[in-house]
Amino acid sequence: MIQHRPYTQKVDVYSFGIVLWELITGLLPFQNMTAVQAAFAVVNKGVRPVIPNDSLPVLSDIMTRCWDSNPEVRPPFTEIVKMLENAETEIMTAVRKARFRCCMTQPMTFD
Repeated sequence: MIQHRPYTQKVDVYSFGIVLWELITGLLPFQNMTAVQAAFAVVNKGVRPVIPNDSLPVLSDIMTRCWDSNPEVRPPFTEIVKMLENAETEIMTAVRKARFRCCMTQPMTFD
């Protein structure tokens, strides 16, 4: 968009990778930049959010592929859905473990 290229679904794929990163980290990307600075850094310098070391490899792979600097290399959503479906058990197990760890460090509440 910023380089005045035609808008395709590949822009949405990049955005999906960002949303996935936000869900995993609970953070906003590029917090130390304005929106214009972030857009410039992404497009002209290839800057991407840092993927946490403890991310599931399948999710790290999806984010990395969604953020490829060449939009044509980014996977279509049909492939992303298949990747997520194939990793569903692994993802859900990790989510349950994360919730359990959270509950062990904080008092349980009944709300």
